[in-house]
Amino acid sequence: MSRERKYACLALLATSIIWGIAPPVIKYTLSFISPFSFLFYRFLTALAIVLIPFILRLKKIKPKIKDLSVYFLLGFLCAPLNLGLLFLGIQKTTAIDASLISITSPILIILGGALFLREQITKKEKIGISLALLGTILIIVQPLLEIKPSAGLNLEGNFLIFFGTLAWVVFTLLAKKNQKLDPFLLTCFSYLIGIVFILPFFILEKTTINILAIPGIIYMALFSSVFAYFFYVFGLTKMEASEAGVFTYLQPIFAIPISAIFLGEKVTIPFLIGASTIAIGVFICERREKLLPGWMFKKKNNNR
Repeated sequence: MSRERKYACLALLATSIIWGIAPPVIKYTLSFISPFSFLFYRFLTALAIVLIPFILRLKKIKPKIKDLSVYFLLGFLCAPLNLGLLFLGIQKTTAIDASLISITSPILIILGGALFLREQITKKEKIGISLALLGTILIIVQPLLEIKPSAGLNLEGNFLIFFGTLAWVVFTLLAKKNQKLDPFLLTCFSYLIGIVFILPFFILEKTTINILAIPGIIYMALFSSVFAYFFYVFGLTKMEASEAGVFTYLQPIFAIPISAIFLGEKVTIPFLIGASTIAIGVFICERREKLLPGWMFKKKNNNR
């Protein structure tokens, strides 16, 4: 493996760690602040960090009016809609459920690409997608299989997270059709649009910021929004997007133990059944050489 490819793998691994830790961080922080206030401060902090490069980039690229409409649409799907549903969902359910439902986005993107972009999928992929979707349904409805007072609230939260994941899938598919858009500008526009759409809810809430919420806001604004995005984009420049997407499946490895240890969340039998079904579906769907990091096939490639 080349040095650049090693750095790309490390960068994508760092992204998986940062985004994997995000659900328990969000869940903990929401104990001290409302979802919309959390999002508002997150977007505001992230935009402040990238504001000067954003302005300089705008002056350099000078996007056309028709491109701006696409930036705004994608920014809305990426930030206020996707993250708004995610934060509202995590407030009502467990970080463990949230992490597992969210990582099904690559599978849903493959399905969406076949349905709307006429991309070809194999028979194995169809089987894998079916199993992953079945597992996702089991995770979503698992609160109904458990005897606990918060079952209804957890169920609502799981559906919100799933709809948020669908928003991300639509964003990704539209972004694939508009690859000429600048990734950095798109990210900055998403922060700006997020502030605009979240501001009315933030004003209506009239909440003051709790000092205990500040670490979570900083983590999500600095690490999840800025550092992880930089690492992810760097990784994408060094390997195919399909290969980079495999690292998404590592996120629950970090989210589940942290949620169990620090938040006291429990891994139940219905959850394990759903998680196992998703894992089998993902393995079948992604079990193709071009979708796996090159180092996993190094020996095989050398024998060709």
